[in-house]
Amino acid sequence: MTAAVPVVDLEEWQAAPAEGRARIASDLDQALRDSGMFLLKGHGVPREATDEFRYWAKKFFALPREVKSAYSTEAVYDSGWLEMHPPGGVGVPTTDGVEAPDSPDLHESFYVSPTHRTGRPDLDRIYYPANRWPRELPAFRRAAEAYTTHMVRLAHDINEMFAAVLGLPEDYFTSLARQATWTQNASWYPSLNTVGEVASGQLRNGPHTDLGTFTVLNRQLGVGGLQGWNETDGWFAPPYDADAFVVNIGDLMELWTDGRWRALRHRVLAPSTSAPDEELLSLVFFFETDPETWVEPMAAPVGGGRGLAPVRSRRSILEKLGVSFDPARSTA
Repeated sequence: MTAAVPVVDLEEWQAAPAEGRARIASDLDQALRDSGMFLLKGHGVPREATDEFRYWAKKFFALPREVKSAYSTEAVYDSGWLEMHPPGGVGVPTTDGVEAPDSPDLHESFYVSPTHRTGRPDLDRIYYPANRWPRELPAFRRAAEAYTTHMVRLAHDINEMFAAVLGLPEDYFTSLARQATWTQNASWYPSLNTVGEVASGQLRNGPHTDLGTFTVLNRQLGVGGLQGWNETDGWFAPPYDADAFVVNIGDLMELWTDGRWRALRHRVLAPSTSAPDEELLSLVFFFETDPETWVEPMAAPVGGGRGLAPVRSRRSILEKLGVSFDPARSTA
């Protein structure tokens, strides 16, 4: 049995009459309850913007290590380049400690943050860390900024759709995401021939859930690619469509819906001996909400009735990353 991962056409959704929306909403709601993911078409993001960002990201990852290291992240929530790192991602806790090996995940990443500012340097450092753009590749910055402009617009469209599916006012989520924290990630998964060998249990990205409200993924199809998990199917390979993004629910949205929707547990398989030259590059947009939003689980019947505890948006994410920070006690 293969997990049901619906394909939602955003243009169709936006133009649909009430009956058509009800059908789409029912399928989407069920998928988010079961696995926490769907495919999104009709998103209006030009293929050229995606291709350009991926092209220049590959150029960056191909630079010598000593060049890339000038743009290294300095904290787990930071922007810039991250070398191959311990299991679970940038300090992101794994959801399957048994499967997590002692070897690092087999990928490099480059992180981009929004340019919002609060006027308080202490808050800005932790809410909106400054970007580190490689001077050697000015086109990389232009491509990343163009792509993330599309992602922010798309995130608001998705938030409006989610609100409608839940029977809430259309601006329920968008009104709390005017200065949202987010991270745009380019992740390079090198080939088996590049890494040389793979340790037992080692993956390109260990099992985890994302920390924010939702994630928008542009991926490449590969043997050592993405897998999701649900209780019915276990690990499964989601369908691939070159014209569609994968959208998956994160921890904050699972909490916000009080467990009605499930944060997708997922992983990226190790490079395979059957495709030793395969390398993949994913563009991953992690969206959250305004950093000081009080995320309070929705009451039933909208919420799932799990009785989860409310959290402060950005603070809850930082705490999962091992960062202890209280904005109320911080001074400029």
